[in-house]
Amino acid sequence: MKRATITIIIPVYNVENFVNETLLSVKNQISQPDEVIIINDGSTDGSLNIINNYKNLKGWKIINRSNHGLGLTRNFGKSIAISEYIYFLDSDDIIKKDLIFQMRLVIERNAKPDIILFSGETFADNESTKKKINLKFTLNGKYDSGSIVIRELLNRKEALPQVSRYITKVELWSKNKLNYPNCIYEDEAVFFPLLALSKNIILINEVYFKYRIDRPDSVTNRKPDTKHALGYLHIINFIIEFMKKNPELVKLDLSAWRYRLSRNGLKYISMCMITNTNISLKMIVILSLNVKSVKYPFKLLWRVLKFLSSNSPKNDLRN
Repeated sequence: MKRATITIIIPVYNVENFVNETLLSVKNQISQPDEVIIINDGSTDGSLNIINNYKNLKGWKIINRSNHGLGLTRNFGKSIAISEYIYFLDSDDIIKKDLIFQMRLVIERNAKPDIILFSGETFADNESTKKKINLKFTLNGKYDSGSIVIRELLNRKEALPQVSRYITKVELWSKNKLNYPNCIYEDEAVFFPLLALSKNIILINEVYFKYRIDRPDSVTNRKPDTKHALGYLHIINFIIEFMKKNPELVKLDLSAWRYRLSRNGLKYISMCMITNTNISLKMIVILSLNVKSVKYPFKLLWRVLKFLSSNSPKNDLRN
């Protein structure tokens, strides 16, 4: 079998304090990726100066453009990648030095799987950081059904969607016209669809990347605003649209998809309350129709009533 080719795609935006460590972890791979695409997404700090130090490395491409957001930047990187497989690496995370070597072995030994998922671990520069996220899989092995993997990950509470947890065939995206939405939490939107569309899935419980959890200006750590609430709205729309287009895939484990919708719906309502963002009445109706749980509308109603009970002038339902 021909050796698998792998492209690493790294979007960069205002990470001058972290990106060099990320790029060094790629440069120091014992088996180099075939291509590294670093996209400076309109950084206003010193990030571009740092990534330019790597521009002369073989197979490394530095692209500088105006700010488009993380989702669209990943889509752009994916569209120009020349390899058979792509790996999205966040610009503040770190990969183990044998990641690419091990992924090539897995690909070659398993008839070129659609997606490979592997464990990670968290780290922080500040030792007093108390935030913990479990990025380790207890599931391990080869699967020929995305619905089985989705169900098992949900049951084990291991369905976190961080992009650094998986490597995928480019064809999995292009053949199914799958792209990241242009919103916050874009990785949450595509995780289930990627699994559902895969027919050859490998899960590895060994740790191959480190996920930074104490960056104060990251999307998940900064103070929530309207963009966070609208991010959940985008996820809900994305999942519903996927369910409509792929009924045969979704019906294999419909309860899992409805659960994902219901959780994001509750998060959407909560984020609207936190950020004083208008709640979409239309979305509440759509959610209730798609989740199809007798109790769910009452859960949403309770959160809406709590939202309306505050005195902010912004707290109006919109159609």
